[in-house]
Amino acid sequence: MPDLLAEITAAARAYYAQANALPLTATDFLSWLDELPAARRAGLLARGLIASRAEPHFLRYCLECRGYTMRAFMAPRLSVPAYGLWAAHGEFDGDLPPHGIAR
Repeated sequence: MPDLLAEITAAARAYYAQANALPLTATDFLSWLDELPAARRAGLLARGLIASRAEPHFLRYCLECRGYTMRAFMAPRLSVPAYGLWAAHGEFDGDLPPHGIAR
């Protein structure tokens, strides 16, 4: 299982790295917040856009809104067992820490 997690983590990092080429705007941030439960929204709003640029869920939202779907990215990069694990467990980010995306 550790090898599968490392494979998923590496692919997830590569997926999120695509966001480095995107302008992440206040409009993106507010649109993303609108889709979240109120309790989570309040905390993220208090942290602000700058801090949220390391939030994988925000980056995925921005990438997917621009047509960069994570499923399409991960499928050819993961082995069959790694993809199965990833899909079966909610398309998680491997071993990435919650705010572990450098931007």
